[in-house]
Amino acid sequence: MPENNNIPADIVLGQADFHHNQLNRGQMDTAADRMHWPYGVMYHQGRLFVADTGNRRVLVWNELPTRNGQPADYVLGQVEINRRDENGGDSPTASSMRWPHALVIWQDHLVLADAGNNRLMIWEGIPTENNTPCGMVLGQSNFQGAELNQGGYFPTPSSLSMPYGVAVMGKWLMSADTANSRLVGWTDELMMGKVAQGLTGQSHFRSKSENRSYGGATRQSLSWPYGITVCGETAVIADSGNNRVLLWGF
Repeated sequence: MPENNNIPADIVLGQADFHHNQLNRGQMDTAADRMHWPYGVMYHQGRLFVADTGNRRVLVWNELPTRNGQPADYVLGQVEINRRDENGGDSPTASSMRWPHALVIWQDHLVLADAGNNRLMIWEGIPTENNTPCGMVLGQSNFQGAELNQGGYFPTPSSLSMPYGVAVMGKWLMSADTANSRLVGWTDELMMGKVAQGLTGQSHFRSKSENRSYGGATRQSLSWPYGITVCGETAVIADSGNNRVLLWGF
């Protein structure tokens, strides 16, 4: 980790060198060594995962890269590594993605916040092959659903609206349900479309107003929370709409 200000990076991925910055290296299509608006990153048991959001996929390296522009070993979310269509150019499936963001490991399963499809994707274990389908989703009742709050204006305990963040808090799987201005959580054994059991930021599961009633910020309120991470027994939430970061012990 850098220990002083302005320390330069050692390696760059997605570009051939440190001086270029075009999406997909200036090409119309993508490849294993190109990126378009990468958002989420995670390292787990030797593998590096990158949510390549604009290319609607997750790139995976089997080992931590050691050279500039090193191509990924495999991809999730696309049939082929040079494809970048939303949901593979069709309706959502157990394999496809639309605006993937944060990643986390929960109970040895890979979990991805697929914000554009308003769902969390959960794989059985850690996928190791191209385009491996997930085993279940949360936020939708099936793999084909994609609507905000499952087509309703107000949320429910089983719906999501643009979930950008996901983290593990003890035994809980937590999601920053961004457009609903809340955090929701699940525990115990999961199943397709399971209702959330935990709620923070709103007084009840059917409320979505920013800062609870569109009022001022409080210790209990949220407004468009984006990122969430856990440090020991403290959850750290980027409460973006309130221009602040909250630290909550649990």
